[in-house]
Amino acid sequence: MLVIAVSPSPLPEDCHTANPSKACCSASLASYLADQRNQLPYRMAFFLVWVSLLLLLHGAAAAEEVRAHPFTDVSLDCEFSFIDSTENLEFYWEREDIIEEYDAEDREFYRFFRYYDFFQVFTKVVYQFYDNEEQLEDQNALYEGRVSVDQSEIAEGILTLQLQNVDFSDEALYKCKAVSPNGRGESTVKLIVEDSETPQVKFDKIDDEDVVTCTSKGWYLTPNVTWLDRGERDLSNHSTVEILEEQMNGLYRVYSVLKYPVKLNEKYVCHITEMNENNRPIRSIRRYPKKRFNENNYY
Repeated sequence: MLVIAVSPSPLPEDCHTANPSKACCSASLASYLADQRNQLPYRMAFFLVWVSLLLLLHGAAAAEEVRAHPFTDVSLDCEFSFIDSTENLEFYWEREDIIEEYDAEDREFYRFFRYYDFFQVFTKVVYQFYDNEEQLEDQNALYEGRVSVDQSEIAEGILTLQLQNVDFSDEALYKCKAVSPNGRGESTVKLIVEDSETPQVKFDKIDDEDVVTCTSKGWYLTPNVTWLDRGERDLSNHSTVEILEEQMNGLYRVYSVLKYPVKLNEKYVCHITEMNENNRPIRSIRRYPKKRFNENNYY
């Protein structure tokens, strides 16, 4: 809300009489206008400060979005300039589920979900630090042995959370909150776990033949690589797939080469998914009925 204050007229009292002196009023008006011009830079600076503050607050409220593939590791950034020591510092990471709402006609159905939240049985705590060391007693069991914060960077205000072996159950909002003698702060990161990927393709030469290659970032138990051209024709039969890396748990990263008569001015798309549906991670979607009725109708 913008409030504009209007100051009383600065003209002398004799200029407000029924027959004011013309010379007096002219001189006073000129003095008033000159004074307003002198104050203009200060008012403009004040206005710009408020605009900057509003933009800063808007940026702080907006959540950074990070995308990851299943079974990979991801970093959730968090940094505060007011932290210069671990003395009397407390910070923690918490998760909040990403909620989707849908319309519900039944008042009793909405009321039931409003008061009985079955999804909040487990603690929200992902990571905690206080008394100069990490405190994991209240940590959600889903994150046991999978999260860490670089202890050497905490005193510099870098509280980045490292999350290993990402799964669809990790898709959520992650809030980083810190309190120290010098101040307090909060930031939010939204983690999206993608169920497939379209890696960047590269033109290359193998045995003097033009080819197109792509490499998966994610890990798959049974990877399926599909090649398409600009017209979305399936060229997969003209490609080969090789194992680039293999983990002990049987997950793979793959490298694929398209040997179809490649044209350097053509567009090629490489798409990688999990072929066996039984091996695909399950995404848990938390959906709630949207409130559509007057609040008084629920009592």
